[in-house]
Amino acid sequence: MTGNLRKAAVPILFALALTLLGWKLRTSHFDWTAFWAACRSVDWRLLLLATLMLWTNFLFRAVRWAVFLRPTLPPGRRVTPWQLVGPQLVGFAGLAALGRVGEFIRPYLVSRRTGLSFSSQIAVVAVERVFDLGAFLLLFAGDLVLSKQLKTLPYSDKFHRFGVAMAALWLLLALFLLLITYAGAPFARVLRTFLSRISTGAGAAMADRVLQFKDGLNTVGSPGDFLLAALLSLLTWGSIALTYLIVCRAFPAPLHGLPASYVVLLLGFSVVGGLVQLPGIGGGAQVMTITAMTVLFRVPKELATSAGLLLWVITSMSVLLPGLLFARAEQFSLRGIARQSAAAGPLPVHS
Repeated sequence: MTGNLRKAAVPILFALALTLLGWKLRTSHFDWTAFWAACRSVDWRLLLLATLMLWTNFLFRAVRWAVFLRPTLPPGRRVTPWQLVGPQLVGFAGLAALGRVGEFIRPYLVSRRTGLSFSSQIAVVAVERVFDLGAFLLLFAGDLVLSKQLKTLPYSDKFHRFGVAMAALWLLLALFLLLITYAGAPFARVLRTFLSRISTGAGAAMADRVLQFKDGLNTVGSPGDFLLAALLSLLTWGSIALTYLIVCRAFPAPLHGLPASYVVLLLGFSVVGGLVQLPGIGGGAQVMTITAMTVLFRVPKELATSAGLLLWVITSMSVLLPGLLFARAEQFSLRGIARQSAAAGPLPVHS
């Protein structure tokens, strides 16, 4: 009974979300004729280019994962990035199709492909997220603080202050990584002693997490590997930002002429909105993207809605095509992989 309710929850929530969206569009005098005209005006060649650009970030992620594997591989053993492209595609396809349950697919497939432990690849995911966060903060904060074009926008002073805060957060993140890397064990002991005055269990738990994170950072074998991983992280987010720019160029004015600094700001709104998700279906990123276009850039809501939906399709859903093709070629069941990866069990194969 509980399983049936869970299965019914997603389509019910999806229907409610569509109903709410339809009601909102109706009460806001949404011009459907203008919306379809905006869709027809798109340069589909640029959308294809944007999709190909978006897919390059999976190659960067595969190269970065190969860098993270270097310290854990036996002497003489080497894993090439091409061996890891498939798991990246299937993993993100699972995330797009199945939601958070698909998060374990990438480390599970890499573990099966390389023979390394599943837990070690979970640690790689944790380190990968830190590098992603650092690269995004650097790109976003740099845009907010340094771009002169943003000064012409509404709330420009607030954006500047927010950018300074993001830059400070990036600096704290960098200092934290250095602290954990070179003094993780002493820091864990100090943290355990300090927090144990409040709660013994909390102190022990936090100290254990610090030590686990330090073990995860062991996937970065040398300063050279660290710099290479940082560069690949910037390339990953640079390709995503360029994807946003190309999609905007595919539409008529005023989207067509948005400067790159505006597009990076738009990417920031999308990432922040992605933290607010409707259960099972998402939605926060699209809402924030469309809102930024209409409120900040004065884009007509019909054009903004068309662009926001296509951005979502390209950046979130386009990976389904190569991901499912790769899964089919390898005879993987996407849903089966998700179930088995969550349980770290044997890999399912289609009959």
